[in-house]
Amino acid sequence: MSVSLYALVLAGGSGTRLWPLSRRESPKQFLGLCGEQTMFEETFRRLARRTPPERMLFISSRELEGDVRDQLRRSLGDQSHVCRVVSEPLGRNTAPAILLGAWIVNSVDPEGILLSAPSDHLILEEEVFLNGVDCSLPAAMDKIITFGITPTRPETGYGYIKVGEKKGPVFDVARFEEKPDLEKARFFLEDKRYLWNSGIFLFGVKNLLEEARRLVPDIMSLIETVDPGTLDGLDRAYARMRSLSFDYGIMEKTTKAAVMPLSMGWSDVGSWDSFYEMREKDSGKNVVVGDVVNIDNEGCLLMSNGPLAAVTGMKDTIVIQSEDAVLVCPRGQSQDVRKIVDTLEREERPERLVHPTVRRPWGAYTVLIQKGRYKVKKFVVEPGQRMSLQKHQKRSEHWVVVKGEILVTLGEQQRILEANEGITIPIGTVHRIENRGVDPAEIVEIQLGDYLGEDDIIRLEDNYGRTTG
Repeated sequence: MSVSLYALVLAGGSGTRLWPLSRRESPKQFLGLCGEQTMFEETFRRLARRTPPERMLFISSRELEGDVRDQLRRSLGDQSHVCRVVSEPLGRNTAPAILLGAWIVNSVDPEGILLSAPSDHLILEEEVFLNGVDCSLPAAMDKIITFGITPTRPETGYGYIKVGEKKGPVFDVARFEEKPDLEKARFFLEDKRYLWNSGIFLFGVKNLLEEARRLVPDIMSLIETVDPGTLDGLDRAYARMRSLSFDYGIMEKTTKAAVMPLSMGWSDVGSWDSFYEMREKDSGKNVVVGDVVNIDNEGCLLMSNGPLAAVTGMKDTIVIQSEDAVLVCPRGQSQDVRKIVDTLEREERPERLVHPTVRRPWGAYTVLIQKGRYKVKKFVVEPGQRMSLQKHQKRSEHWVVVKGEILVTLGEQQRILEANEGITIPIGTVHRIENRGVDPAEIVEIQLGDYLGEDDIIRLEDNYGRTTG
């Protein structure tokens, strides 16, 4: 029987474990941590080898929807609209997200098979993964398949799967194991019957929804109130829905769980320690990325995404430098980064949220100075791009063009500004910047006001689907 394969990409997540490079409003899936392409782009490219874009579904948060659409435009250009992007109004963990994806696919193809994958995983052996998907397809109509990874070390940061009896191309799941301590992880490594749980799933949508009605009826009954075409009712459903992981809600309770063992160079890149494990080492067993002077160090991860980092005489140490923050900790303790982020949250530090440089669909901006009632930014608007038509309720803005030429909309008027020319945007005035030239335009902006947050933007018209008013 011929079946259609669909792909569901989970693109939410706060990205706190890879701070200071990954942050809540710029999480790791949108960063090029492992190459020129972002992890999101790598995931898209990988899945596109088996699933056409029109059969891809992306689920993220309202806050990250613009980033998802931007990443799709970078991969597909003008054809990015063929992919469907769904933004959850509230974070409810993976079970509601995956069941919502299955519900949407079921509305167009009840016999479809859905491959669900996070957008922030690294897979070095792509052919092994894709062949594993191909081999699992015959079993996916009746089983809910997870892809298990052959362990390469006693890892305490992953959940495990104990492999049961072989059934065709896949194996039954004997049981799931929570993240172990080091002694238990060593036992799992030696036993050979235990696999890392990758969080990548394959299943027939009709079969999964039937199991969900039995195992999590409260969640499934709410999902079924959502119109799969228009998503009418989504906010109401999520407001009443509990948070639940797919592993705990479905996989650990179903009698239909199966596993496909693979050795595919996989990592969830869930900590700086796992990032170190996946990268090529130099003769001193160091991983060095970016502008780093490395002298007499051993077993270190040294990474700079900002100014020069000079490190000497360190052993088994992690040093991560961004534009505005530095992380230093012993290798093996990078999970404690969560404690740092919790402290930043309590103190309401901006470093927990965004980088000084933030990419946007039209280009990027860098915060140069922020103090009290003023903030100074530098904008780069790419050729042919324009910002949203917008206004601010709590701040005025003053622009000076330092490079290139821009078309400025100010209220009912339009005006061209060249280098060394400026303009003032009063509070509440509708405005827009557009670059109609062939070179990037650079603008310095000074904001003045009692509140200078990025949420003080009312978008009236937008090329990138971000209208808010």
